[in-house]
Amino acid sequence: MTPADRLAAAYADVLRVHAARAPGRFSMEVDGLAVVSLGLPERWSNAVLALTARPHPHAVAKALGALAARGLDGQVFIRERDVDALADLSRIDALPVFAISAAGLHGLGSGVRVQGEPFDVVPAESAADFTGVYGSAFDMRPGLAEALVADADIAAPGLVHLLGRVAGEIVACALLRPSGGLGYVSAVGVLPAWRGRGIGTAMLATCADRSAAAGCDVLWLHAAAGSAAFYEGIGFELVDTHVALA
Repeated sequence: MTPADRLAAAYADVLRVHAARAPGRFSMEVDGLAVVSLGLPERWSNAVLALTARPHPHAVAKALGALAARGLDGQVFIRERDVDALADLSRIDALPVFAISAAGLHGLGSGVRVQGEPFDVVPAESAADFTGVYGSAFDMRPGLAEALVADADIAAPGLVHLLGRVAGEIVACALLRPSGGLGYVSAVGVLPAWRGRGIGTAMLATCADRSAAAGCDVLWLHAAAGSAAFYEGIGFELVDTHVALA
């Protein structure tokens, strides 16, 4: 199995488990494909996962139909290499997959000070603590952060919701899922007033250190549009691209 294969399978697992964890979400299998929903009106929250093998168009159509039967408009997550298998669908988004050795950022998160004040990273104790900064950092609509991160997520074993603080004030967040030797990072956000001071890098370095401590050899993530240069600048490498079709 190639590194890209490992990450594609891991992402499918991340989405399945997240969708099954809290009320209002669901995960099911249709014709050999995982179908997940976060119970939100946005199309990106309802997906057919075709990441682990080249999909058959008939199976994908059946899976999308299962979402439609519930009144949900869905999309298909697929690897770039397999897009031609679903020629009747249109590309609506692309998520570059970046990875680095879990030891590759060691030391970048230690001793960071912001405006002369110490910066530290601590686990979130409640969903409210995390969603407050998460929603603001990504300028989310009201209620979206609370739907994405519920109390069941905070309490889930092996799921680490982190908060970055400057002199005790919460200014950043990140979500780490270490599993199967891979540490998946998402929701890395910094409040607008605190950006450009190395806080995002320090959050990633903390995630890397925690991943290594959990026995992971790789830290990986999906890069947002326009952020590839940042990740490459701190040592991440592009290993694949996951594409959303509809």
